[in-house]
Amino acid sequence: MTTWRARHDEAVRKQEAAQRAYQDATDERAQALIDGAKELGSQAAVARELGVTTPSVNQAIRAYQRKTE
Repeated sequence: MTTWRARHDEAVRKQEAAQRAYQDATDERAQALIDGAKELGSQAAVARELGVTTPSVNQAIRAYQRKTE
């Protein structure tokens, strides 16, 4: 049987791994949106193609660019 502390520490490790995976996926999505804007000519075209709002595409790209600058 594991102690509460061991279970807690394992849960923290899982949370940290999940956060890293989420951030990696967020970065990959933003890069895909950037590539889509280059291919389609604009962020608005990407948004139309995906069926989302242009501000959501712009926000994802800007957050990624701020992070990588």
